[in-house]
Amino acid sequence: MPGTFFGLEIARRGLQVHRTAMDITGHNVANASTPGYTRQEAVITATGPYANPTLGSRLLPGQLGTGVEATMVRRIKNEYLDTQARDSISSRDFWQVQEDLFARIEAVFAEPGASGIASTLTKFFNTWQDLNNTPQDPGVKAAVAETGDELATMMREAYQQLGDIAESILKIEQDGSSINVTGGQLKDQVDTVNEILRQIRELTEAIKRVYAQGNQPNDLLDKRDLLLDRLAEYGPVSVTHLTEGGRPTGEIALTFFGEDVRAAGVTVELVPEVETPPGEIKEVKLRIGSEEVFLTNYPANLPKAGSLAGLEETRARIDGYTDEADNKVEGYRDKLENLAGALKDTIYQALNHGHDDVPNNDIPDKIDFFTGSLAGGNFAVDPDIMKDPTKIDGTNALYVARLATIGMDGTKDFELGKGASGNPVKVDLANLGGATFSEYFHALLADIGARSGSASDMAGSRRAVAEQVESLRQSVSGVNLDEELSRLIQYQYGYQASARVLATINEMLDYLINRTG
Repeated sequence: MPGTFFGLEIARRGLQVHRTAMDITGHNVANASTPGYTRQEAVITATGPYANPTLGSRLLPGQLGTGVEATMVRRIKNEYLDTQARDSISSRDFWQVQEDLFARIEAVFAEPGASGIASTLTKFFNTWQDLNNTPQDPGVKAAVAETGDELATMMREAYQQLGDIAESILKIEQDGSSINVTGGQLKDQVDTVNEILRQIRELTEAIKRVYAQGNQPNDLLDKRDLLLDRLAEYGPVSVTHLTEGGRPTGEIALTFFGEDVRAAGVTVELVPEVETPPGEIKEVKLRIGSEEVFLTNYPANLPKAGSLAGLEETRARIDGYTDEADNKVEGYRDKLENLAGALKDTIYQALNHGHDDVPNNDIPDKIDFFTGSLAGGNFAVDPDIMKDPTKIDGTNALYVARLATIGMDGTKDFELGKGASGNPVKVDLANLGGATFSEYFHALLADIGARSGSASDMAGSRRAVAEQVESLRQSVSGVNLDEELSRLIQYQYGYQASARVLATINEMLDYLINRTG
C-alpha cells in the first residue's frame, strides 16, 4: 500500500511537468517570428506505476500510477519537406538570378523603339539610298556620316554595357599564366558559401556534443537547418542525417553540387579557364575539395539549380563559352562584334569600288567608312569623314545601300551591280549565317527576348512552388499563436489542478497530524 505522503510526489510531478510545458510554449511564442525556428513540444508520459505486489504486500485491485514526467522536448520536423523546400529554393534562385540579369540585358538594347540599334541601322542604309539619288549633295553626305556615327556609338555602348554586366558576374585579372578572380557576384557568392560551410561544421560539432550527453539540441539544429537552406540558394544540396544504433548522432552527410563538403578544410573555389589567345573566359568551374565541377555542364543527375549556376549560364550567354564538344559558342558580344566587322568590311569594299591607294593620280583614294572594332572599344566612323563628309564618294552609294538586302553567309562574293566601266562590282560577304544585317541583329534580339521571357516564366513558377512547399513546411513546423495560446491555457489549468491536489493532500495531512491524538 502506498505511503501516507505518496500523493505529494504525484502532485509535485504534475506541477513540474505543466510548468515545463508552459515554459516550452512560452519559448514557441517568443520565437514565432524567428527565421528558421521549429516548433517544440514537451513529450508528456505517465511515470512507472507503483511496484507490483510481492509476497509480503497487500494485493491491490490494480497498479497505482505515480504521476507524470516530460521525457523530452521534441522538435516538430518533417525531413522530407525540408528536402523538398531546399530543392525548390535552389531551382527558384537558378531562374530568379537569370530573370534579373536578362532584364538588364534587354535594357541595354531598348528594343523595339525609334531610337534603338535596329531602327538606326535601317535609317543608316536609307541615307545611303538618299545619297545615291543626289550623289554630290553635301547635306546628304553629312547625314550619312552622322547616322553612321550614331549607329557606331550605339553599338559601342551596347557592347560595353554587356561587358559591364558580364564583369559584374565575374571579374578576372590575368598576369602571364596566372589568372586571378578579383570580383563579381560569383566570387562574392563563393565566399559566402565557404562561410556558411564553416558555420555548419562548427554547429555540427556542438550538436554532436549535446547528443553525446543525452540531450536534445533543438535550437542548434534550427540554426544548422537555416544555414542549409541558405546553402541551397547557391547550388544543389543533399543532406542525410546519420544515426548510430537508431539514435541520432548530430552528424550529417552533406554534398554541394554532388561533392562531399562535410570534412573540415574542404573549400569551394572558382576556377576560370581562359583562351590563349585572346584571354577571354572559356568556362568557369568550381573546385570543391579536390574535385572540379562545371557550373553549366555538371552531372546530369543533378538539376540546374542555385544562383551560382544561374549567374554563370547568363555570363556565358553574354561572353560565349565552350560546349561539351569543346566548340566555341558565340555570345551576345561576339555577335555584335560580328555585325560591326561585317558592316566595316563590306561597306569598305562597296564604297571603294574604282578607288586605289596610289596618291596624286586621277583615281580617288580608298577611304575607310568605319574604323576600329567593338572589342578594342574604338569602333567609329573614320575621323576624316566626320571632319569632312564630302570625302564620301556618292557615286558608289547605291552599292552600299544594296548591302542592306543581301544575306551574308561568308562563302562567296556578291555582285552589287555594274560600275561606270561596265565591270561588275563585287564584295566578299561576311559570315552572318545567311542573314542580312537587319535579320542578324533581330535574331540576336529574338534570342535575348526568348531567354528573358523563359527565365521570367520559370522564375515565377519556381517562386510559386517554393512558396507552396514553405507553406506546407510551416504548417508542420511553424508556430501558430492561436494553437500555442490554447495549449498555454490547457497547461495553466493542469498546473492549477496539480496545485489543488497538493493543497488537498496538505489539508488531509494537517488534519491527520495536528488534529488526531
